[in-house]
Amino acid sequence: MFDILADLYHNSGLSDLFDIREKDDKRDRTTPYVSYRVKPNIYKIRAFEVVGTENDFYFRIYHATDMVDDLRESFAGIEGFQGSTKKYLTVFKTADYDSLTCQIKNLLLNKDIIKICKESSSVARMSRFEGLELPNVDTSIIDVMGMTFKWKEIIKIWEDNSEDNTIKKVLSQKGIYIQRSEDGTSRYIGSAYGTGGILERWVNHLNSLGDAHHLNLFVLEKGYNEVIFSVIEFYEGADIIKREGMWKQILGTVNVGPYNGIQLNRN
Repeated sequence: MFDILADLYHNSGLSDLFDIREKDDKRDRTTPYVSYRVKPNIYKIRAFEVVGTENDFYFRIYHATDMVDDLRESFAGIEGFQGSTKKYLTVFKTADYDSLTCQIKNLLLNKDIIKICKESSSVARMSRFEGLELPNVDTSIIDVMGMTFKWKEIIKIWEDNSEDNTIKKVLSQKGIYIQRSEDGTSRYIGSAYGTGGILERWVNHLNSLGDAHHLNLFVLEKGYNEVIFSVIEFYEGADIIKREGMWKQILGTVNVGPYNGIQLNRN
């Protein structure tokens, strides 16, 4: 199945428009499928999927529920279109999938479609960031371990109150997190034990520099564009502060002296 998807993805040129985030193998499902989940893009496409068996399959596009109507309607005009289900799945079945995927790629290269998709990007509503253009984020993600987030992505996730914003629910758990430089040399460890979990703690960092002295100096010096946010672990224990201290020691992030731009925990 992955061979079929790979051929369609690369031979059509879709690979020139999207970067694969991960390969998802769901052949053990009642309705088996394989998927290339792609990184955020202007089209709000989440994944390309081959569903069924090698001898009887269909092609499916998984996308955000707020994909622009013009693109959604243009998909419906492609031969082989079967329908859109659950607001986030567009299904195609045809005898010629090579031609189908090439048509999809050509549609996505249409100048009018590109323009409309770019103009559909959302803007921040929070008072401090109001009017700021926000990136497209795949809010359906469940497994965030190993993922990294930029500050605008955090605002985007926080402001999306839709029911299908799974990643917001996941990041709203308590736990230990890291804020680090792009190259990983500068590191700050923190814990989140409030009701809003790690995500709310990150938003608080963005809203107010607070009393994290060394981290604040790093942000003032480099800017938040140089900061990466990531979850170390989700943790519900009453000893979460002790747990935070353990990670500080393991990663060597504490510097009780003057700011050195590397160890961003003062205590």
